[in-house]
Parts: sequence; structure tokens; C-alpha cells
Amino acid sequence: MLTVNSMTAFACPDGHKAEENAAEAVEEQEPVVLYDSQFVDEEGNVTPVSTHMPRVWCFKHDIVSGYVQTHVKNDKGGCTVKTYEATQCIICNTIWTGDRIRVTTYVTCPH
Repeated sequence: MLTVNSMTAFACPDGHKAEENAAEAVEEQEPVVLYDSQFVDEEGNVTPVSTHMPRVWCFKHDIVSGYVQTHVKNDKGGCTVKTYEATQCIICNTIWTGDRIRVTTYVTCPH
């Protein structure tokens, strides 16, 4: 009985592998580039990242997760999009950039 019952455990797909494949599929999607430097939250909302941030006093940050993308065109008609893990406060718009997670280079810029 133990041998027969244990065989059903091998019939189930590996849950971790399915999650990894789903994560890879999300990472392989072509990035949407609306601005040369942008923050994209988990819901897909895109906001520009400004180098000049207005002074706003934020006593308690309201943080959303997402990623920052930078889009740089080259002189041959192509471009490079770098993607970083990031979080943003929706009150003061401060962005904290983390590790780089992807670099995509295009021979011809589609953006």
C-alpha cells in the first residue's frame, strides 16, 4: 500500500518549476517605453522619473513596488533598456532603485 500511494506524489507537477517558468515569461515581455527614465508599478502604471524632485516633506512613506527602466538610444539607430528593481513613495515620489534585473539591447530601436 505504501508503495502504491507514494507513486501519486510523482504524478504532480513541480510547483516551484511552474512558478519559475511564469516569472521567466513575465521577464521576457518586451518593455513598454514611454519615457527615457520611468517607474512601472506592479499594476503596469508608468510614470516618468524626473532628475529634479520637488521638495515634499513625507512623514510616512506609502511604498509601492515595481521597477525603474532607463532607455538610451545609440548612434546606430538601436537602443538599450536597463531594468532595475525599485520602490516608490506615492506621496513624495521618492524612488529607491535596487539591483539591475535585465538589460535588453535592440539593433533597431522600436520605441
